[in-house]
Amino acid sequence: MGLFKMLSRGVAVLAAVAAWNVCTAAATYAQSKLVDGSVVAGRDFALQACTGCHIVASDQPYAPIYKGRGRPPEFKEIANRPNVSAAWLHDYLASLPVIPKTGQMANADLTEEELRNVSAFIMTLREKQLPSSSSSRSQMTDERNDK
Repeated sequence: MGLFKMLSRGVAVLAAVAAWNVCTAAATYAQSKLVDGSVVAGRDFALQACTGCHIVASDQPYAPIYKGRGRPPEFKEIANRPNVSAAWLHDYLASLPVIPKTGQMANADLTEEELRNVSAFIMTLREKQLPSSSSSRSQMTDERNDK
């Protein structure tokens, strides 16, 4: 293989790696900047308001009412779904129906501050960085409709 071809391939690989790093850094920055809630306040609020249905944290004071198949997802499960971001969670929670279909989560009528705080807390449960997109909303909607 000629020197020019080797250099061309090497440059192409470096360019691809650089582009990947720029994209992932931008996505991580965007996720952290979109919702600026208090993680501590979000956790405290969720432990009081959400543990009746969800597992919020492993040390929560009591188990959720729902168990087994069709149970609401744990906060850690939500945080680790593909394409979920704090901004997406904020918008999703704010847009839930007041009177839901059977098996759907009702709108909890959270204040703007509570929405930001809970969304920020949930995102701290993420185990790995995942790219963001709007496809998670349809995933969660589909899961609710299956119940």
